Amino acid sequence: MDSQHATLDPQSHTWLELGEVQQLLLDAYPGVVLGVDGHSRIRWINPVAAQRLGYGRDELAGRPIAGSLISQEELEARAGELSAILGEHVVADAGVLGTALTRDGVPSEHDWVLRHKDGSSHATRLNVGALRDHRGQVVGLIAVEPLHQGEGAPLRLTHHDSLTGLPTRAVLQDRAEMALLRAARQKTVLAFMLIEIDGFDALCEKYGRTVGDDVLRATAGRLHFELRKTDTAVRLDRGQFAAMLVDLHHADEAHRVAEKVAQALAAPVNVGVARLALAARVGVVWSPEHGNQLVPLLQAAEAALATLPAGQGGVAAGDPRR
Repeated sequence: MDSQHATLDPQSHTWLELGEVQQLLLDAYPGVVLGVDGHSRIRWINPVAAQRLGYGRDELAGRPIAGSLISQEELEARAGELSAILGEHVVADAGVLGTALTRDGVPSEHDWVLRHKDGSSHATRLNVGALRDHRGQVVGLIAVEPLHQGEGAPLRLTHHDSLTGLPTRAVLQDRAEMALLRAARQKTVLAFMLIEIDGFDALCEKYGRTVGDDVLRATAGRLHFELRKTDTAVRLDRGQFAAMLVDLHHADEAHRVAEKVAQALAAPVNVGVARLALAARVGVVWSPEHGNQLVPLLQAAEAALATLPAGQGGVAAGDPRR
């Protein structure tokens, strides 16, 4: 190969300028491939990643990865988690992706939630490797989405609900672990809501599955609108959703958000020429009063939900003594 062309060899100090063969290989890869420089800027993205995330091929070039493809909130959460594990301060920038790698020399693999241009979330597992210059110094990171063994399709959708566009429980679990650590360290309130569309199964039986799907999509859209970008809304099962509210100062804030969500979800939904009246029940709990792990917190929210009469909607807070 022409020595003037850069390569992806870790010993190359000009890895950000790819040679023709390397570029063709990356362009043909059926999963996400990202290149990030030492200043946390996106230097290249392969066509599959750009198309999946709604961007033009060169639209992200030079932009910081924080706020573009990964939320600053998620970087901060991951940095906080790693700081607690490593016992040292970890900066909340693109280096968080490869922190484990730079500490112990092995590739780092983890689920990350990438942002679509339209603001929706796409959970993606990324293998992250360090790229070094001829002196052995880390000059950037390469993140590659692994493929299913024996298949040509990228690993995705397992953490992403194809109907509503919301993440699934697996993503909530991943984010909750980091958020609980951060809330305990910063002495903030972390709240969880369990949300149920009242009479969803009966609605599907009466009007059909297609109408039920429309109601679920409308509910997801309303949750996305009512919650902050730093919060997380996920679909659990059937007509049930959950939401995580981060960085609250008082438990009263969680209850106010829950009431706001219940009111928004109770608005009628237009389905074709029909207009369906809905009701939503919301159980709300918060950490540390109701627990410091996701499963007990969701169980407490479910117990609160059970205290609400069916068919009327409303909000109930969990019992800290449970």
